[in-house]
Amino acid sequence: MTSFRLGSKLLSFLAIFLLVTGLFFSAIPASPASAGTTLTISVSGNVSQEVLYSFIEQLIDKYNLNPDEIIIKYAGTTSKYNPDNTNASDPITPTPQPQPVEPKPEPAPSPAPTGLSTDEQKMLNLVNQERQQVGLAPLKSNLELVRLARLKAQDMIDLGYFGHTSPTYGSPFDMINSAGIKYYYAGENLAGAYSVDVAHNALMNSDGHRANILNPNFKEVGIGIVDGGPYGKMFVQLFIG
Repeated sequence: MTSFRLGSKLLSFLAIFLLVTGLFFSAIPASPASAGTTLTISVSGNVSQEVLYSFIEQLIDKYNLNPDEIIIKYAGTTSKYNPDNTNASDPITPTPQPQPVEPKPEPAPSPAPTGLSTDEQKMLNLVNQERQQVGLAPLKSNLELVRLARLKAQDMIDLGYFGHTSPTYGSPFDMINSAGIKYYYAGENLAGAYSVDVAHNALMNSDGHRANILNPNFKEVGIGIVDGGPYGKMFVQLFIG
């Protein structure tokens, strides 16, 4: 249903107009608007400019209203009555109000990918802490060596052995050479334990393994840690320089 409101009073129109348009209007004030009074017409529903302006023109004629003092309110928008801007085919449509744009929060920067598991990153940090304590440069993680170290750890779990020579891949030097990795120095540490801390402490308490961790000739390392085996986790460290 569409309705018009004049100030605080509802307006009605001729019965025949009601039958033709299907609109609803209620009683017009008995006296005309006083001179200099702004007339505000509020519209609800969907009504064409032709219908609305025809209604307003008859109000102007009947009550001797000033067209310049007529204000139209429709769906939250307000405009002056302008008979020169009538388009009979278009319904009165409220002008869309601009909506405030919520600023999008800046995405948090993602940490640089390391390609390491949590355990592998922890062991790398422990190794480099040991090196820094004796004035050595930290080892860089080599992801190709990490891949080989994981293969070796899984191989030991699958085949049930613990040693530097693999029935599948041969020696650590064979594995590194097969991968096409260039090096002047190379070494391998192995450990089996239920946690990174236990494995690291065991390696540091072994002269040969400690020597690899603190070898100044080594520049890169691949640490592979795989869950499984009789110790809980299998640890492989491959060093090159």
